[in-house]
Amino acid sequence: MKKIIASVFAAAMLLMGTEAFAQLVPGAGYLLSIEKSKSENSALDAIKLNGFYVGASYNIPLVGGLGVAPGLYADMLFYNGAATVREIVTFTEHYTELALNLPVNLNYQFEISDNASIYAFAGPVFQVGLVARSTYNGRIDFGPIHINEGEAYNHYNSENGDMNRFNIYLGGGLGFQIGDILLTVGYDHNLLNVDKTEGWKTNRNQIKVGVNFAF
Repeated sequence: MKKIIASVFAAAMLLMGTEAFAQLVPGAGYLLSIEKSKSENSALDAIKLNGFYVGASYNIPLVGGLGVAPGLYADMLFYNGAATVREIVTFTEHYTELALNLPVNLNYQFEISDNASIYAFAGPVFQVGLVARSTYNGRIDFGPIHINEGEAYNHYNSENGDMNRFNIYLGGGLGFQIGDILLTVGYDHNLLNVDKTEGWKTNRNQIKVGVNFAF
């Protein structure tokens, strides 16, 4: 019994020590997403979506400079320009997307002075799409998709939607911290096909540049 009590006490002290050095790290930044679609016989031009992200992570030190940082972020992306509907016809499209990201990053921090450090991070990013909506300047009739001009098309629609809500990225990046301010540059590589249209594959890769604050 004494050994059990001692083990529980030691584990509690360890967790208390970890909590004492854990950091809440809110942040926001610019997001560039590059989307590429292709079929067995052809490929469409890449589309660049611009936007921003905002959220926070919770950095938990493990040992030495190594830590783990689960987080929750909201991504907002926009696109205005030409869009080719499966090489049938080209319209002007206005696109808006909102998604939740749950990254789980391992990071390693190297101190270069008492007030500054550099670090690297990497890990999976689990994404859940909330909104993916387009409007076009003309009527579209393609397979099960029928969209009137100006009508909002929901890409996540269970009946005729062409996008999957769920996605996984493999992310990584570098950061520089001075005081409580952290500057980060990251890259996320898409692992899943986000296209539901038969015979087509759509992938995305993302670049993130942000400012974070450690508390």
